[in-house]
Amino acid sequence: MEKITLNQLYDIMYDHMDPTGWWPGRSDWEVIWSTILIQNTNWKNVAKALTSLYYATDFLPQNILNMTNEELSKMIASAGFYTRKTQTIKNVATYFNDNFDCDLELAQEQNKRKLRQEILSIHGIGPETADVILMYGLRKGEFVVDTYSRRLFTCLGWKNVPPYEKAKVLIEKNLDNFTLRNYQNFHAMIDTFNQEYKLPQQFDNSFLAKYELIIPY
Repeated sequence: MEKITLNQLYDIMYDHMDPTGWWPGRSDWEVIWSTILIQNTNWKNVAKALTSLYYATDFLPQNILNMTNEELSKMIASAGFYTRKTQTIKNVATYFNDNFDCDLELAQEQNKRKLRQEILSIHGIGPETADVILMYGLRKGEFVVDTYSRRLFTCLGWKNVPPYEKAKVLIEKNLDNFTLRNYQNFHAMIDTFNQEYKLPQQFDNSFLAKYELIIPY
């Protein structure tokens, strides 16, 4: 087994994969709403909900807030769990309306740590969704410790990946000179890798099979 660091893992994956075009969206607002809609469903169902939401609201939070919960629920019904997701979308829209007057560029200028704390305090938003919103909607570099990254790291020899926040700190401390694009690419490649190879069963058939990750401690 050849031992590799997280940065080396990134480089190897980049040489074998194409991370471009990840997390599609006609606007940053669409990306933000899709991070909520994608929970516990597939992209096909999310795409239907996004199409309806776009034609009704142009994805603008002020327009979403003008809708009743019943109206919004009907728009996003295809994404499932629509009652919960409706309220979460309304909560996020309220946050951006109250704090930034729906000016997303103003939000993107804020301190990353402050934004993360505030978004995590929104009811219905967990760490994974918060980090995806930050990375793709607010353009802040974050490592998303999702199920896909846990599966990959386990296959690479990290048998006991810690809980979300501790794992995130350890991983980010071991990513040298990572930019926003690096974080986005890494997230895209890890998720795509899991889609191409069923882990852990098919890991030994992948281009990463000969590597072992140097555990970040």
